[in-house]
Amino acid sequence: MALIAKKEITNSTMAMLALLFFAANSVLCRMALAETDIDPASFTSIRLASGAVMLFVLAWIDCWRRGDDDDGCKLIHRPTEHWIAAAMLFLYAASFSFAYMYLDTGVGALVLFAFVQLTMFAYSHHKEGGATGLEYIGALTAICGLGYLVSPGMHAPDMWGAFLMAISGIAWGAYSVLGKEIKLPQLKANCINFRLSLFFVAPFFLLNIPMNTLSKEGVWLAIASGAIASGVGYAIWYWVVKQFKATQAGVMQLTVPLFAAYGGYLFLDEALTMRMAIAATVILAGIAVTFLAKNRKQSTATQ
Repeated sequence: MALIAKKEITNSTMAMLALLFFAANSVLCRMALAETDIDPASFTSIRLASGAVMLFVLAWIDCWRRGDDDDGCKLIHRPTEHWIAAAMLFLYAASFSFAYMYLDTGVGALVLFAFVQLTMFAYSHHKEGGATGLEYIGALTAICGLGYLVSPGMHAPDMWGAFLMAISGIAWGAYSVLGKEIKLPQLKANCINFRLSLFFVAPFFLLNIPMNTLSKEGVWLAIASGAIASGVGYAIWYWVVKQFKATQAGVMQLTVPLFAAYGGYLFLDEALTMRMAIAATVILAGIAVTFLAKNRKQSTATQ
């Protein structure tokens, strides 16, 4: 009994660490763009390149540990799904970086997370042939919260930044959906997708050279975002998420925008406004309802 309890505590701790890393992506990106001279295109390029290196190392260590001689990270003869996933990964990362030129950390993370979950809800609705009334209520509640967040008025976020972050969220939602279709362990799949994304990063970076600006601090923040917050964060999450039910994992992810908002307050002196608090409450409550309703539907279907 004690061993089971200890294992559950360890799993919960590792899951929380991964979620903190996810939130750190927003903090690191906003910090780099607001407080250093690095430009969004350079930040994106360095982030994806360092993430690709870290995931390759982690995937190689995993293969060596398991005595697996099959190099699952080879790029040759990859199916279309990997290339589409890599394109979505690149679109997510690029839109994410440019959006944080205009948005505070918490607002950006909230918009991103909401659109990720709404995209996955739309896919689930299409794949499973419909949703329950409670799932629709949850999704509509989250949309109302988003509408309030971006509505005109005092403390309203920049609309261009919100639009870019919405694109980023849709792209990440699509990347997550594609991850379910790719028949490989998640660590190997992410390793391949990150490396393939460099085929999109290279021309993107080269075309931006006339506007590139770099600084030592910005480069290190981009490396930390790619190698640690993304690479290590994803590896931990996909390892530990198997220990939780899908609904538990989904509800745990509700903490990411809250961690990001607190990080922005702590490290960047960003204000925690009443508009942000109300919108976050409505959006996250709506998403939680969709998680719980979906779990209830799945439980009923298996009985």
